[in-house]
Amino acid sequence: PLKGEGNPRSATVNICCVGDDDQSIYGWRGAEVDNILRFDKDFPGATIIRLERNYRSTAHILGTASHLIAYNESRFGKTLFTEKIAEDDEKVHVHAAWDSEEEARAVGETIEAYQRQKHNLNDMAILVRASFQMREFEDRFVTLGLNYRVIGGPRFYERLEIRDALAFFRVVAQGADDLAFERIVNVPKRGLGEATIRQIHDTARA
Repeated sequence: PLKGEGNPRSATVNICCVGDDDQSIYGWRGAEVDNILRFDKDFPGATIIRLERNYRSTAHILGTASHLIAYNESRFGKTLFTEKIAEDDEKVHVHAAWDSEEEARAVGETIEAYQRQKHNLNDMAILVRASFQMREFEDRFVTLGLNYRVIGGPRFYERLEIRDALAFFRVVAQGADDLAFERIVNVPKRGLGEATIRQIHDTARA
């Protein structure tokens, strides 16, 4: 929902407002769902057009979401429908996890179960709201040896700062790890040139 400012009645009559009263996710930026709910009162005579056809989800997903959001009384209400046909009749399952670690473990077990049923990893996906929520899943997948890729950003262990931190640990654990040493000897920047780094390397090897 948009953040309303000023006197709405002073605005031109040629105005179009697009929003979804079921998706108020920008409250932290000052947006208020009430701007949509009272739109017809701020602009008497406004025509409300409900876009109820869903092009993304299958009937099971849409039905579950509609049933859940129906408990919200502060909404216009809509009857969503879809013509997308699911490849199977699998219903939506809800798993209540104690914490993110348990959630990742449960997801990992589910993926392994699907693999035993000959399902392909390329047909599986995990949706998260923010990238930091991938951490537990990545740790679990590494433990299980599951191949994965992160869309929209690098894997946790491929991030520059994480690789640098791991290199520091490798040098502490094994001082002869030349690759790790060369990675972190000038991180953060210490003004060391290639000649100086080579001299340090040769001295350590002497």
